[in-house]
Amino acid sequence: MAKASINFDVWLLAADTVYRGVPYSVVTGWAEQGRLGANDKLRPADSNSPWVKASEHPLIADFLFRGSSYSATDLAEQLQKVELEVVTRKHAVDEDDDVDMIPLIDISLVLLIFFMMTTAVAALSPVDVPDMKHASEISKDRDAFTVQIDKRSNDELVYSLRMGEKSPMPEDNNLTTVDAVMQRLDARLSEAQRAPEVRIACHKELPRERVREIVRELEKRKAKEQIAFYGAEVNEKSK
Repeated sequence: MAKASINFDVWLLAADTVYRGVPYSVVTGWAEQGRLGANDKLRPADSNSPWVKASEHPLIADFLFRGSSYSATDLAEQLQKVELEVVTRKHAVDEDDDVDMIPLIDISLVLLIFFMMTTAVAALSPVDVPDMKHASEISKDRDAFTVQIDKRSNDELVYSLRMGEKSPMPEDNNLTTVDAVMQRLDARLSEAQRAPEVRIACHKELPRERVREIVRELEKRKAKEQIAFYGAEVNEKSK
């Protein structure tokens, strides 16, 4: 299979976000730009394969951004002897022998401004994420669960739970609290034949703290091996 036709599921750990079906060329682009870190994880798209760190993936590791570095040739050139013309400066009789610090101060200010600008650009540059068409397909696993979080017109949050691509059952729909949706999830987990995957699908404008509430509850269940994997994805579909 050609590399260009390979798609990956990408798990960005810092944002706790999974992107599905991302093309190989997009993944390598992220790696070269530093948007994909060495500890972020990948696996073939639409599979249950184990997650692999980007730094350990044979198709991605060589593209990871590692910053500028000097080669052995550059270092050798820097160590070569440099012949400079010595200019003798005539001092006035009343001039002391103190070192002229003005050039050193000028260089220090230039370096300070450079590092300040570099730090500011690195801190403020947004991460360019791919088109969210990859996030609409949550999972093809028929046993996977999706916790959907939406906003009503009055900004009130409403939760629902569904299995695979099925619509939520009446008792799993229009839930208004995290506890309520977790109770329905526990009931479904007790009926499952194996530990399933659980996805959190939410609108991109949803406060991150609402997602963290669900994540904390899912982490407890993963520790008990009630679920195999959980992750948060953005749902662009407006309600």
